[in-house]
Amino acid sequence: ILGGDGDEYGPATLDELKGWIREGRVAGMTRVWRSDLGMWSPANRYTELHEELARLHASAASAAWASARPCGFWMRFYAFLLDRFLLCAIFFMIYTPVAQWQHWSMPEMPRVITDKSTQQFTQEFTNWWANEGGLIFYPLFILYDVMLNGCFGATLGKMAIGARITRVDGSPIGYNRALLRWLAARLSDLTLGLGYLLIAARGDKRALHDLLAGTKVVYRR
Repeated sequence: ILGGDGDEYGPATLDELKGWIREGRVAGMTRVWRSDLGMWSPANRYTELHEELARLHASAASAAWASARPCGFWMRFYAFLLDRFLLCAIFFMIYTPVAQWQHWSMPEMPRVITDKSTQQFTQEFTNWWANEGGLIFYPLFILYDVMLNGCFGATLGKMAIGARITRVDGSPIGYNRALLRWLAARLSDLTLGLGYLLIAARGDKRALHDLLAGTKVVYRR
């Protein structure tokens, strides 16, 4: 190989070369001379080195995310509001044609606000949400959070503020962890928001559901 200092090192066996990759002495663009080819080529051109180079890249990426700056309360709150706005917009885009097809109707706000009318509206809204509204909203809510977080590590709101969800070690959360985090977030809801206030109280800016799911929210580099 040609080292960073311009000197040649070797010859080495394939196993020794893989060991140099694990030690960080050889990167993807390091020039490697393979005896049967008789020419210098970047290490990432050799298929037999791809697996070790991929591991090196994944390890470096995880280390970078592990040391990334945590995202604070207010920025996460702005992302939360944006996500809810987008989620509601998607909900009504889906609910409206389904409601017309199924002849569903949403409860209407009373024209005259009284204790009786408010109580009646609250009861009608609760019944609607427990049936038609929730039937559409909650599956959509789960898909929105789990699919986006599992695939990209962030919902659209978090993408907008330049944040990403990772495991504590900085690795991607994947779909299973994204689902676990969504379920844990419902416990943060049941604490009347106290689970979310941990973001402001803790130095690592992790909410209750982050602690339960083994995740954190950090800024992208």
